[in-house]
Amino acid sequence: MASSDKNLRGGLTFERFGRAYHLRVRSAADLSRVCELDEAHWVAISAPINTLHMDRGFLEIIDTDKDGRIRPDELRHAIAWTLDVLQDHAGLEAGSSRLVLGAINTDHADGKRAREAARKMLDRLGGGAEAITLEQVRSIKGLEADRSVSETGVVLADAAEDEATARFITDIVKTLGGSGHPSGKAGVSGDDLTRFMELARGLLDWHERGKAPEVRPHDDKPEAFDNYVNLRDKLDLFFAQCKALQMDRSLSTRFSQNAAGRDLSDPSAIERMMREAPIAAPNAEGVLELSGPINPAYRDDVKCFAEWALDEPKDKLDEARWRAIKQAFAAREAWLAEKAGGALEALGLDALRDYLEGDYERRVRALIDRSGETAFVMDNVRTVETLVLYQANLMQLINNYVSFPSLYKRGERALFDYGDLIMDGRRFNLAVRVYDRQAHARIAETSRMAVLYLEVTGRGVGPYEVAVAVTSGGRGNLCVGKRGVFHDVEGRELDARVVAIIDNPISLREAVAAPFKRLGGAVMGKIESIGASAEKKLDKAGAEAVSEVRTAPDEKGAKPQAASGQLGGVLAGGGIAVAALGSSLAFITKTLAGLNGWQIAAGLGGAIAAVLLPTLVIAFVKLRSRDLSAMLEGSGWAINARMRLNRPQSRYFTERPGYPVGARGIRRNYAIWLIAVVIVAAVAWVGWDLWQKAQADNAPPPPGDKQPADSPETMKK
Repeated sequence: MASSDKNLRGGLTFERFGRAYHLRVRSAADLSRVCELDEAHWVAISAPINTLHMDRGFLEIIDTDKDGRIRPDELRHAIAWTLDVLQDHAGLEAGSSRLVLGAINTDHADGKRAREAARKMLDRLGGGAEAITLEQVRSIKGLEADRSVSETGVVLADAAEDEATARFITDIVKTLGGSGHPSGKAGVSGDDLTRFMELARGLLDWHERGKAPEVRPHDDKPEAFDNYVNLRDKLDLFFAQCKALQMDRSLSTRFSQNAAGRDLSDPSAIERMMREAPIAAPNAEGVLELSGPINPAYRDDVKCFAEWALDEPKDKLDEARWRAIKQAFAAREAWLAEKAGGALEALGLDALRDYLEGDYERRVRALIDRSGETAFVMDNVRTVETLVLYQANLMQLINNYVSFPSLYKRGERALFDYGDLIMDGRRFNLAVRVYDRQAHARIAETSRMAVLYLEVTGRGVGPYEVAVAVTSGGRGNLCVGKRGVFHDVEGRELDARVVAIIDNPISLREAVAAPFKRLGGAVMGKIESIGASAEKKLDKAGAEAVSEVRTAPDEKGAKPQAASGQLGGVLAGGGIAVAALGSSLAFITKTLAGLNGWQIAAGLGGAIAAVLLPTLVIAFVKLRSRDLSAMLEGSGWAINARMRLNRPQSRYFTERPGYPVGARGIRRNYAIWLIAVVIVAAVAWVGWDLWQKAQADNAPPPPGDKQPADSPETMKK
């Protein structure tokens, strides 16, 4: 589909694809000129990486700002770095994933480091080779990532040189969760180690402070503090309500409204109500009578409280005595609030003392320090991986970003094309990934193309959605819910189901047939309506006739005449209809008989032209303005060029494959040829008729013929 080259200034070469110019990028020299070309002449200037079926690692390296999109500055940086680091560009032009060490430019700092790293990796794999592949680089990368000490300074228990240190690392991970390791396991980082040691020291110190007498009041009664905690909030509430009553005694009714809205037929609801109710009814005196009415839910707690907390009298508690009890426990409450590192208690205080007093921290620090060596190795490995990925994929990405030659060539697949759809006897060769159908449809509607949205599913795949362009043929049997088969870029055969359709003209042939289809539908609908009405009338007349026949004869023995009269009416009505039809046909025949062939053809042609011409003009304009760029823009691309469809593209993106050569028993579709023959014959007939008429009008009268009496010649005489 590409036309001849068009050379512009600066050594840039463009090719015409479809109806737009694209920069030709076939060599390293062409690649270098991409950086010279203004972004306004790039086909695309932004693309989401999740719409490209390429090596994911390569796309993530190109996306330097990690926003999920590729932009011109990121591509320019990748091009410049690749051309600088490689001194031999043969592998780059071939898109090879095999990097020859001699192709690396060692005068460049990154090139020197990449070559040294590649040589070490080859030696590690057995040595002798002068080239390294992407698979080999990634195998070394995987081995380094699985090392017990990662480049990020995360240490696994496997890295420990003795069992005690391994147990120490395991305990840190068990209590603090640890940090992620590239292997997928959890390990210990420097921050994890520091935090563990601080928490261990704090926890041991906290336990030591807990031995002070002021922290352990009523130490001879272990249940005292727990009993105090159970009643603390309820007793605080009781004395607060007593103070409120001293100010306003009418508040007592509001304090007692605890059962409102409760389901008192549910025992659990009643239990919750009692636990939430006050411990006792408040009073203006501010004294809790422990021997008086007490909330049954707290009766046992109150009894226990009176035994250890109160001196004589043990049945009365006022606010002053309550404040004194609270003050006695204030130091213990403050001590408990200061507790930190509670998760470490499960390890036992003796184990924590051993970790603090032993040499464990120094050993793990030494292992973490070794992560710098791993990081250095991994950084060099990544440099080699980046260089191999750029050599293998950069040219292909440019030819699907700056220009789109693959989109317009048979046998090639653009990076944003996700597969082929087989449906309705056709093959649809352009499918774009869709993540938000509504957003995509809003933009795709501006493309003036018919678009199918399909849900793709399969074993272990999806579901996901693609948009497929319908560019030739007709609507056919395409409808929502129709199923087909989708072949994705990985060669898998998947199920596909149409979930939405954007309707637009598909071809001129469909546009020509559309008015006649609508006319045929209208005529058939009218005929069906008339037929249904006539059928109802006939059924009614027949039923009435049968009813009259069954009636008894009159007293003179004569049979009723209504039935025969009605039946005769029906027959007469039918005769009238036939007569009317015959009269109409006679009128048409008489009218046509008064016209010659060219007048009939002109009339029919004019009627057909009046119907078809506006339709053809509108369809032609829409078909010529169909734009593939809207398909990509709906998926998040930013496109500069208007990717107008031409005829070869339309027939390729939606094609009906022919039968194999030599196939037998195939019915050919001769309808189009028959229509063409009829049109040509009609035109020839009209032309012949006009020619004959012109000859007859211009022919001189035969010799000896007399002129009519009223002819112009006679009048002159």
